[in-house]
Amino acid sequence: MPIARRIDARAWLVWVAGMLVLVMVARNPLYTLLLMLVAWWVMEVWRQNGRFPQLPFVRLGVFMLLLAALLNSLLAHTGETVLFRLPQAWPWVGGNITLEAAIMGAANGLVLFTLLLTFQGFNQAVSPGEIVRLIPGTWRDMGVVLLIAITYIPETTRQLRQIREAQAIRGHQLRGWRDWRPVVLPLLVAGLERAMGLAEAMVARGYGATADAGLSVWMQVGLLVSLTAVFGGWALTLWAATAGWLLIALGVVGLWWLSRKRGRRVLYTRYHAGWWGWPEFFVVITAVLPVLIILLPIWPVDYTTLSYTPPPQFALPAFDPWLGLSLLGMATPAWLPFILRQRQTNDSH
Repeated sequence: MPIARRIDARAWLVWVAGMLVLVMVARNPLYTLLLMLVAWWVMEVWRQNGRFPQLPFVRLGVFMLLLAALLNSLLAHTGETVLFRLPQAWPWVGGNITLEAAIMGAANGLVLFTLLLTFQGFNQAVSPGEIVRLIPGTWRDMGVVLLIAITYIPETTRQLRQIREAQAIRGHQLRGWRDWRPVVLPLLVAGLERAMGLAEAMVARGYGATADAGLSVWMQVGLLVSLTAVFGGWALTLWAATAGWLLIALGVVGLWWLSRKRGRRVLYTRYHAGWWGWPEFFVVITAVLPVLIILLPIWPVDYTTLSYTPPPQFALPAFDPWLGLSLLGMATPAWLPFILRQRQTNDSH
């Protein structure tokens, strides 16, 4: 069934940021597994057929876990549960291959797979146009380039699938690399046609027809001071962490203010205004609350369960039910469409 109402891209950005923080901070494999299931659920609910190429996520996830476990077990020889031994003369990989090292590597692979599912769900739910509209007017040219880059691979994949289906109807079969010529040539021609059509559309809409005003002296000085503050603060963190981070924050605020000030000089028309209602508010609240619970140690939960390092002998990681329950708030974008669809059905009756 189609999604009854889309969620604003700004709320999705908050959700993605919350997922990133939780995945990177809560390194307990049980919490990571819970977040992975949440990200998978969101991805499946917001899946849109034909818009993005669908990857074999089950096989991809198994491959990432096995590869991470193999690499970590070959390079890290910690733990007492020895699976087998490699000759000590072998550089880097020689020594005991332990179960604990393999489990730690698999946990790292689970983190990477969860991040992949998070961004895939975001790509399924938010169109490239919505993302580009969030870019300030100062970086409008970069936004156009970003939009073209984001849509290039999906459009090419869709065109490739159509060409292969058309060739298959004519009886063409791919047996070797020579059989790809009837597929590659039409794909190249279609790509050139899309490029020409895009260029004509941009010219017809007046893109690049106006001269861009240069930066004023004060704007250039402000940019120089802000960038100096960011890089100087980064260097200062090596000696004084608090002062360094404060200087970085001031530099970032200066860059944001200058970009916003210059962006006001760029006039453009919005054909579709963004919306912000109770669904977006609910998504933001349920995404920020777990992050606050994780980062602020003022709640009656066991924060020692957030990290996990396999002991000398393997043991299951500890799990706090209240922390796990708080992480389930990230699943709001998965079940919210069902409520919106039900309300739409009731309103239509």
